[in-house]
Amino acid sequence: MPLTPLHALSLMFIYFKDKKRVDPLALTVSATFIDLEPLYYLLVGEPLDHRIWHGFALALTAYPILVTIGVYFVERLFGKKLWFAYNALRLKPKQVRYPILIVYLCSLLGGFTHVFFDMFTHKDIPYVTYPLAYGNPFYLGTASIIVEMTVIILVVYSILEWTKAK
Repeated sequence: MPLTPLHALSLMFIYFKDKKRVDPLALTVSATFIDLEPLYYLLVGEPLDHRIWHGFALALTAYPILVTIGVYFVERLFGKKLWFAYNALRLKPKQVRYPILIVYLCSLLGGFTHVFFDMFTHKDIPYVTYPLAYGNPFYLGTASIIVEMTVIILVVYSILEWTKAK
């Protein structure tokens, strides 16, 4: 299973290719915050930790809207702090306040790719195609190493693009 930070890093190369039209905050938040669900269930001791948020039904509807609202307000309220954070991370942004459509599309992409990567690597993720079906027909078993290696390759590519941007 791809580790939570790898979900965001696997997409960051897109930001480095087009800094003007890709919101790094929306992409990062949407690709990582979805894993607050398994963290919650892990903390309360539930055996099934990937539930409804790890399905396309919510990852493509409610989740990107919630992330968009949050990111949109954060960018408007904490713009100077974001400039500082982006510069500290050497992201060299063109802007920190993105139009709401860009924020939404990046949020949609982050949520979609998170569920997409997880559906191949998690056996117990029953809501992938809910309400169409219950269960995960996409689980690859030991072949999920292919997805994990793909994510690692994308992360390495993103890091290479990041170092080129510096």
